[in-house]
Amino acid sequence: MNNNQFSDSCYLCHSDSNYMKTDHENKRHYLCSNENCGEYEISLSAMENLIDNNDFKSQLLPLAKRCKGTDRLLEITVRGSAIEAKTKSRAEDVI
Repeated sequence: MNNNQFSDSCYLCHSDSNYMKTDHENKRHYLCSNENCGEYEISLSAMENLIDNNDFKSQLLPLAKRCKGTDRLLEITVRGSAIEAKTKSRAEDVI
């Protein structure tokens, strides 16, 4: 994992956040400062697909919030033509 941390607005809620590039820079791992948002990893292709879908983004906020400070991580990716959002154990990233 690339340990360079970047400051940017949260992709889901637009609050202040930090992110790290992961998966050979194909994903971003966000840690949002908004108490109603949280922590998640999103692929660049999912970001492209969700760019104008604010309703779907707002539905992801509670899932991201639930993962903040836990051993779980919300992972947002594209599978086929659909956006997939699921929680996974952080241990799955350690090999």
